[in-house]
Amino acid sequence: MELGFDGGRFVSHPGELNYKEVLEDFPNAKIIRILTYNISKNQRQDALLDALKNTSATVQIITNVPSRMPQYYNSEAGDSMRNTARRNIQTYISKLDPDKFPTGFEPFFNVRNHAKIIGTENIVYIGSANYSNESSDNIETGVLIEDRAFIKQLYSEFFETIKNKSLSYFDEGFSAFRLFVMSLYAKFDQHHHRMISNLYTDYERTKLVVADSIFMDVSDLQSLYLDLDELESVCGAADDTYDEKNEEYNDALEQLKDRFDSLSIEWLKSVISEDGSLYNLLAYNPEDATNEILQEEYSAVAHDEDLDYYVERAMDQSAGIYQALHDEFSEEADDFLAEIEKILSALSSAIAFTEKWKASKINPDIDNT
Repeated sequence: MELGFDGGRFVSHPGELNYKEVLEDFPNAKIIRILTYNISKNQRQDALLDALKNTSATVQIITNVPSRMPQYYNSEAGDSMRNTARRNIQTYISKLDPDKFPTGFEPFFNVRNHAKIIGTENIVYIGSANYSNESSDNIETGVLIEDRAFIKQLYSEFFETIKNKSLSYFDEGFSAFRLFVMSLYAKFDQHHHRMISNLYTDYERTKLVVADSIFMDVSDLQSLYLDLDELESVCGAADDTYDEKNEEYNDALEQLKDRFDSLSIEWLKSVISEDGSLYNLLAYNPEDATNEILQEEYSAVAHDEDLDYYVERAMDQSAGIYQALHDEFSEEADDFLAEIEKILSALSSAIAFTEKWKASKINPDIDNT
């Protein structure tokens, strides 16, 4: 495979990491991609892995596992190699445990890889240095590239190809399901927070009610609708984790699916779709409505000397329409918020489910000893 690029610089910094400029971009990055032969073995302190814990980027890291062989012979030398490989594999599994990193961290293992790529969407390093603290002790060389079109192509064509030939940390279906429900929880938590802040108020001190002044618009509903669409895929994603050898897991999975089947997703969609009560409330613009009423009903009589009177009448009519729309949604508001909170509860249960079963879902193909 050959990919062209512009704007590259050769780098070699003995005594420090050649990709230090990439590391400096981590706090600003939306995506981080790492392809390495090894990572540091040090269990106590690992500055490079710690750098991945202090970013909100979506991180994908692919590493080889040194000393892991395709097979081990039944001999003294073979047993020694098997034991060394087992130690390394367990170290790598422990250090790259997704629970030690923020949401969106995906580790993979490729036992044929010897390439080194470390980058964000803004800058990428390609060279001889591994994503390992020890690389700063060696003479390493490489290039830094800030050609964003090339970087995007590099990730989509080359990195993605390597990833698809790699072993995922968890069983593939389980890993996809786990990340899916975590992502959905973050989205619905944001929707819930926005509603509590901008749609409801607790000024009555007894319960949340629809606020008089609302700071949401139909674009918020469009985003919610798309996420409700995604939510309908949860049971299908759960089915992809079915375990032919573990009936206890499958029984728990069915109970979890029942919770999602009980959600009133279609009703929520109807409330936020065109002609739904919340859609109509947020789409209504009192100022535009006032002007429309003035033009349609009073243009013939609203002469200069009477204009203020008819403007006030139009404003009163517009306010009355708004109040009717406000009242219409208010009748559904308690159920609407309760359903959103029910979704959050179901997603929270799904995350707890993945936490409970993740130890049994570590990809068994990683450890071949």
